[in-house]
Amino acid sequence: MKMKILSAFIVFSIVCYTTSSSAQIKIPDDSVKYIGKPMFSLSAQEHIPQPPKTVQSPNAATLGSYGEIAVSPYTGKANISIDLHAVSDGNIQIPISLQYDAAGVRPDVHPGWTGLNFGLSTHYSVTRIVKDGYDEFIPILGIEDQPGFMNVGSYINGNTWALPSEIQKVASMLKPQNWFLDTEPDEYAFNAPGLSGKFYRGSDGNWKIQCDRPVVVEVIVTPNIHLYTPFTAPTGIKDGNVWANNNLGRYMEHFQGFKVTDEYGTQYIFGGSDMTCMEYSIDFFDQGKDTWVCNAWYLKSIVRHTGQVINFIYERGDFVNQMYFSVYNKTSGINGGNKFGCENWSSLINQYGPYTGKLISPIYLKEISADNFKVKFLSTESTELRYTNDIFTTYESKKILDGYSKLDFLTFLYDCYPANYPNGCGNPTLAQLLAKLKWRKLDKIQIQNGSGSTIKEFEFIYNNVATERLMLLKVQEKSGYNASKLPPYEFAYFSNGFTLPGYGKSHTDHWGYNNGKLINVASDFTNFASYGTTHRSPAQLEGHLRVGSLTQIKYPTGGITKFRFEPHKYAKEVKLKRWEGEDPFGANQIAGGLRIKEVHSFDPGLAIPTVIKKYFYLATFNATNPDTSAAALSSGVLGGKAQYYWPDYKPLPGDTNITVEEDIFSTQSVLPASENSMGSHIGYSQVVERSSTEGWIVHKFSNFDNGYRDEAPSGFLQPSTTPYQPYNNKAFTRGKPLSEEHFFQNGNIGSKITHLYNLVGSINEYTARSVKTQYTPLCNTANIVYEGTAYIIDCRKFLPTEIATYHYDQDNPAALAASVRSLTYWPNGQLYIAGQSDSKSRTIKTWYKYAPNLADAISTAMVAKNIVGPVREIFNYTGTEAAPNPIKTTSIVYDLFSGAYQPQKVMTKLANAAFFNTDIEFLSYDARGNLLTYKKQNGPVNKLEYYGPADAGKVDMLKKSTVADGIPVSQSSIFNYKPAIGVETIQDANGKAIFYEYDNFNRLKNERSANAAGPVRVSYCYNYAGQVVDCASLSPTGAVAAPPLVLIAESALPVTLIEFLAVGRENQAYLSWTTSTETNSDHFDIQRSADGKQWQSIGHVPSHQESLTEETYSFVDYNPLTGENLYRLKMVDQDSTFAFSRIQSLSFDGDSKVKLYPNPLTVSNILNISTDEPEKITGVAVHDLNGKQVLQTKWKPAIDIQNLASGLYLLQISYTDGTVSSHRIVKQ
Repeated sequence: MKMKILSAFIVFSIVCYTTSSSAQIKIPDDSVKYIGKPMFSLSAQEHIPQPPKTVQSPNAATLGSYGEIAVSPYTGKANISIDLHAVSDGNIQIPISLQYDAAGVRPDVHPGWTGLNFGLSTHYSVTRIVKDGYDEFIPILGIEDQPGFMNVGSYINGNTWALPSEIQKVASMLKPQNWFLDTEPDEYAFNAPGLSGKFYRGSDGNWKIQCDRPVVVEVIVTPNIHLYTPFTAPTGIKDGNVWANNNLGRYMEHFQGFKVTDEYGTQYIFGGSDMTCMEYSIDFFDQGKDTWVCNAWYLKSIVRHTGQVINFIYERGDFVNQMYFSVYNKTSGINGGNKFGCENWSSLINQYGPYTGKLISPIYLKEISADNFKVKFLSTESTELRYTNDIFTTYESKKILDGYSKLDFLTFLYDCYPANYPNGCGNPTLAQLLAKLKWRKLDKIQIQNGSGSTIKEFEFIYNNVATERLMLLKVQEKSGYNASKLPPYEFAYFSNGFTLPGYGKSHTDHWGYNNGKLINVASDFTNFASYGTTHRSPAQLEGHLRVGSLTQIKYPTGGITKFRFEPHKYAKEVKLKRWEGEDPFGANQIAGGLRIKEVHSFDPGLAIPTVIKKYFYLATFNATNPDTSAAALSSGVLGGKAQYYWPDYKPLPGDTNITVEEDIFSTQSVLPASENSMGSHIGYSQVVERSSTEGWIVHKFSNFDNGYRDEAPSGFLQPSTTPYQPYNNKAFTRGKPLSEEHFFQNGNIGSKITHLYNLVGSINEYTARSVKTQYTPLCNTANIVYEGTAYIIDCRKFLPTEIATYHYDQDNPAALAASVRSLTYWPNGQLYIAGQSDSKSRTIKTWYKYAPNLADAISTAMVAKNIVGPVREIFNYTGTEAAPNPIKTTSIVYDLFSGAYQPQKVMTKLANAAFFNTDIEFLSYDARGNLLTYKKQNGPVNKLEYYGPADAGKVDMLKKSTVADGIPVSQSSIFNYKPAIGVETIQDANGKAIFYEYDNFNRLKNERSANAAGPVRVSYCYNYAGQVVDCASLSPTGAVAAPPLVLIAESALPVTLIEFLAVGRENQAYLSWTTSTETNSDHFDIQRSADGKQWQSIGHVPSHQESLTEETYSFVDYNPLTGENLYRLKMVDQDSTFAFSRIQSLSFDGDSKVKLYPNPLTVSNILNISTDEPEKITGVAVHDLNGKQVLQTKWKPAIDIQNLASGLYLLQISYTDGTVSSHRIVKQ
């Protein structure tokens, strides 16, 4: 809560912009105009928009944009990224990529060090939005202010917390301390590799976390360590500095940092016991009296549960600033009387000017390092466009006229500070002081191995001119060994005669985007009622919105992708009371920002058609008669109303016998209350995708207008309602895919997927309470007014509970094949029960248990370390949960090895068996968590050996694998590596080695026999435009020619498939597959064919989308074809690109005579033949490709074929009825 002392300071309000689909740019309080208390008393906590209290540097402000949320057609935002490299340590993978914010250009948001709208994926942090006061603040003698939420949150933990009487109580001053309470928890947004979310302090003292994964958050506390900002409060400042006078020259103590622990026990350390990983800001125009505030805690280290550490090192840069225009005016009247204004109810624009801002002390990523790699980031000062001096001169002149020196309010821009004050500082001009503001550009990224040798380098090239914003033009990969380099990525941007305004020169639209309307300070802020429509409405010329946006990427391969964006349009707008519904429009309305319209991909060097994708945002769509005209109503719903003037705002008077009306004008943007979801001000309920190579895809999403509205606040005081009043936000339920329909070119439907969702977890356990209040004594009267709203911050998970897939027969659409996957969850969001049913209502279910669901001592200890992700029990069954029919039970037992919790054994039992069988035992691990010995069932002990810390760049990599260790038949394989690149040699148990050779860019070039001088057996050639394709000559072996060259021109697949298996059981085909990594994956289509030419989709299984761990999937074909069935997976990416798996084969004869396994029929020394009627088999024969019989024998379940040479053979099985079945097998 804040008290608003209206005779003591001037309140400014400013424009607050968001950075695309995520966290907002945090704009500061205007404490510059306040001369009394230093921090909290300034911000007027009215339900009229006020500026937040922190602002991040341009780099920090982009973090949430690229880490917090996934991009969806729901927002109309294209997912544009350039994947440069990736480094990993164990199961932690850190991608190094450029990610482009395609939501549009906001002209007052300064570019980061990679240029306008580009961000780098390797920046991770916790950033804070301050609500009311600072959570951690403890009042200091002489600095009287409100204690932070960490200390007083329990005041709103009672059952009656949301009653008006309770809200008014917390809005009043706490006696006898004369404190006001901070009853709004701050919002903290975090992101780390593969992890993102938000957290809030609960009134019960626990952290409430918004994240789809079961993570834990802790504040870092180091005994006897107190962290203050790395700056000293100045003495001798006119009117004094309360921090210098009362806190030994130290500014406010702040959080040391935060530790986020994921479900596998990996710890992400943000900040720490020093200040090298933290970023600070202070009011730009009041540096002598304001306080430095910690804005962001950057990721300092990642600590795996086995102890290995990835370190992030930063360097503090020169000061930068972020400025915004802000104008505020207010008058008040009592009982309908004449309106009056108090001394500081106006921003005094004619005296101080319309601008405010923050001075920022940024940090820049310098290095990421682990045992086996280093990544270095090299940056220098840029010469890009700067703020013009006239933004600062009006304020400077007014302060000097009032008797202040520049040193009093631009303190930290002086070289002499803090030494020699006030003598010896000289009298620099404003221009000389502003020259101390220096922005950086990222010049190079160097990838190094563990020894510090550079193996590759990426160079960044910009326009870097003083008259333009910093814009990235090229990124080029260079070899770390010589001067070789690949063709660059090249970027082009839209201009077409349009130019972006200078910083602080344009009004911008309601959402901070360019509208082409320049500021005239003398006249633009006089007509309050028409200000919004006159100066803040969206651009009418599309060019104003598109200028500066990306139009084209040219790739090193020579291919080109062109982007065409268009303005957002909507036909519905959320009502003032957003929980009451939406206001419709008869025609489309324009909103700021851009949405993707078309994507064109082509290769100018090849005579092939351009692949074109088009996107239509339509409220209705008929695939047989599609209307995609501009007049068709949009499916867009605008997430809030723009409002700048409140002519009759009514707070709650303390005296019930009077009424108070206020006229308030504020240039504060509508953005804080304009959220639809995913950080966007607009969301589309239906998006239609059209491809030039396929038909239509219709996406439908949860939105306001189909049942996913916000809820009314839990309680409030003031009679008036504004778009800025807090409410119970349900944005996390919007933007979820409800259905996806695929139509052919002729309009016939081919398939459909539908999703149902539900909230998971207890509302009491997973919800934070917040009360926003204001206590305002009206000047020149004895009256007081109150404002207050109680609301909840819902941190429950909103997860799919049913996924239904339908495939339609084109000749008879009513004859469809359907399968339904049902899902339930444990309260923390982990999967509990998964069921899969088909069109005949047959269902197989699986339930999962984790450490929190078990009561043994090891599980309890694992929970204490948040190692809750590993599945501990898997139970496959049919029937109901109350009376299940067991199929198989799997138990994974954990124990403590060398200080880390690791799997000890895996046990299984079938059906209602009384005892478990041990499938595999893990006998020992080393101190770094590497498995040393294990054995399968009752087999011999197998041994694994690894490279150690002395082996630079190879630490923890497998060195030697020995099967049946310690007995005469043991066999060993030996591995060596090229550090930070890949495997270099593999030597098998027979002493034969394969040498892997890499080119200057660390791509696999050749596979050679024995060593680097051995003959080439496989050569890989990379087809980059403008470069000679270097392909080695192959050495033939025996009478068979060596395999052909492999020409590679595509990036790696989004899914890494470990295995794909097909097994026949009782005339049904059971398919299973396992992935090791998934990046941007969407789903798997299961396809079947009888001849390998015509393929039919028979099923659809959603993927995990993003995963760095092994994921297992399954599918059952209940009605396979008679004869041979060929199966394959179509692995589909989120951008609709796809790849196929290898083909698996199963045969289902009418009489089910015989089955061969393994499948596919790739065998080593034993051929297994299973049959229920062995008496009907007369013989088994094997023929080579020349027709020569190389083996003949009677039927046996296992036939020894170890004497056969490797190669392809034809297996023939003869039966007593005279028939013969033929099968292809491959002998390895």
